[in-house]
Amino acid sequence: MSAPALALSTEQQRWLGALGLAGIIAFAVGLATSPIRAWTSYLVSAFYFLTLALGGLVLLALLHLAKAGWSVVIKRVAEGLTGYLPMGAATMGVLLLGVSTLYSWAGHGAGAHGGKGGYLSPGFFALRMAAALGLWLLFAALLRRASAAQDGDRSPKHTGKSVALSAGFLLTFAYSFSMASFDWLMSVEPHWSSTIFALYSMSGLLTAGLAATLVLTILLRRSGALPEVNENHLHDLGKLLFGMCTFWAYLWISQYLLIWYANIPEEVAYYLARTQKGWSFLFYVNLVVNWLVPFLSLLPRKAKRSETQLLRVAGLLLLGRWLDVYLMVAPASQPEHAGVGLLEVLMFLGFTALFIPVVLRALKGRPLIARGDPYLVESLHHHQ
Repeated sequence: MSAPALALSTEQQRWLGALGLAGIIAFAVGLATSPIRAWTSYLVSAFYFLTLALGGLVLLALLHLAKAGWSVVIKRVAEGLTGYLPMGAATMGVLLLGVSTLYSWAGHGAGAHGGKGGYLSPGFFALRMAAALGLWLLFAALLRRASAAQDGDRSPKHTGKSVALSAGFLLTFAYSFSMASFDWLMSVEPHWSSTIFALYSMSGLLTAGLAATLVLTILLRRSGALPEVNENHLHDLGKLLFGMCTFWAYLWISQYLLIWYANIPEEVAYYLARTQKGWSFLFYVNLVVNWLVPFLSLLPRKAKRSETQLLRVAGLLLLGRWLDVYLMVAPASQPEHAGVGLLEVLMFLGFTALFIPVVLRALKGRPLIARGDPYLVESLHHHQ
């Protein structure tokens, strides 16, 4: 790996700085003119980029637990994504300043919103947020430390430790992320609930994490920093991406059909808000962007081995994931504002300007290939 391959040019740094400043100004103007819309945009982008980092951590844990030897050459890419977790946790912490604006339950006492008042209270909300973020940061630090230690002594004991940590993390993640998705997204509509919502959010997180890993891997490979990655590695990542976006679509249609068929007023209100008042276009675009186009594009074997095709599909899915999160929140908090405006775009770009240098700094912090991993030889000669 060469340092210049991961370094941003002066011009690129200026552009990112300008985008970051534009995002801050847009948020400030939004707070002055439409606080609910500003905090909604902030929640969507803060949650989205946090889940990209968390998706890298989940992918890393799954690969460790499955003992997927082929994946060693992309292991550090997933670790690099987790480098944003501390910053992502900080940005979610800022959200606590807007709780009373964004969540209708924040100013109500116990017993409000169908008996959920004891759970939906600002203090308990902040405590649960701190607990979830703290656990994710802890597991990410422990997994990165075990990986770094293996670079030094090349001992296989660190692989066993990583497997054990991964098992503990995935069990913790299942509960903590379910709680976080209920708190941060679903409670925007406190009267509505869905037993499939947490799994639906997880499927989107994994799809976006895979897409981000693919984009970074391909860009690093093209820059010459990761020549060890071959078409077979890309093919496996492409298959995983194909499977996850299809799993997301399965959950999307399952939730929709179950609620549509039951036709319970408290449940159908969620979809009525997203299929009326101008929101319906984005509602169906969401399914097209996050499943139909990727599904058709990645069906051929050749497509899953093509850098260009994978880069296009992964990039589309990253945009689609943001749209999916936006549709989970915005129609409830601002039903009169249908669509994506300048504020939402600038907020997204502002967070992008924060995400990119943080991840690149994490990638530069250690060699891009885990030389001490006992599965490295298998990965280097994957299908060869």
